[in-house]
Amino acid sequence: MRKFYLHTYDKSRSFDLNGTRALATEPSGLGNAFQTSYKESDKGNHLTNVKPKFDPITLKVYFNADGTDGYANYKGLLTFLTMCGMSKFIFEYNDGVTDKYCDVILKTHTKGEISEDGVFCEKFVFERQTYWYESIEETFAFTEIETDPSYPLEFPFDFQGSVFNSEFLVKNPFYESAPVFIKISGAITRELKIYIKSSAGEVISQIDISEDLPTGTTVAINPIDKKITMESPDGSISNGYGLTDKTKQSFLYLPQGEYKIGANIVRGTNGKIEISIKRYLLD
Repeated sequence: MRKFYLHTYDKSRSFDLNGTRALATEPSGLGNAFQTSYKESDKGNHLTNVKPKFDPITLKVYFNADGTDGYANYKGLLTFLTMCGMSKFIFEYNDGVTDKYCDVILKTHTKGEISEDGVFCEKFVFERQTYWYESIEETFAFTEIETDPSYPLEFPFDFQGSVFNSEFLVKNPFYESAPVFIKISGAITRELKIYIKSSAGEVISQIDISEDLPTGTTVAINPIDKKITMESPDGSISNGYGLTDKTKQSFLYLPQGEYKIGANIVRGTNGKIEISIKRYLLD
């Protein structure tokens, strides 16, 4: 049986669309669509570009299948959506085989009256922003080892402990480059380098942090939103875009294939780097 959930982007709050107080039915827009471009010539049309063009996700939600006050249940969903505001949030879809996620924003919702039969059902439309992706809730705590470990491309995994100098083999089977989310915390000195290497050892992309990070400072690099934020020990947030060397990349993306990702931190550094990579799905 299909199941649907909504989550705030940080997954701190969720809304269950599978109960009798809010039951989602008749879904559409769960597949994939693509927009193609062609160049005409004397020899016919030649494909020049293919990009995703997602259909909106539409659900009919019944709010009083348990006989309770449908308006109160409806307001509960709207309260959750109000918390998300005009920003992206997460739509979770389980088809009974795999659990997958995509980023959405609310496009439209209806509000009518309870029918003569006592049914209160409204239509919600979400504008889809991404391919489906997996979210594997695991964190790998690496310890000192002699050989490089190999992991599938999972979300999330992290570098921590005494192996900051190691390079980790990651694989992206999807044709779309996977965004690499980076979180840096602790006392990190100048000239921090985080890089992606090809199997031949060539650095294909690299972020250089050109400023010292005081103890307690956290830097988050988000390639999807194109944001670099810096959180001070007192909790204040500021723009950290100026931290990166502009002769290198500001954001990392993992291409299709097998690569190594690593950092140049030495043992004993009082800091941590967490790397999270979304695994996209053609589902």
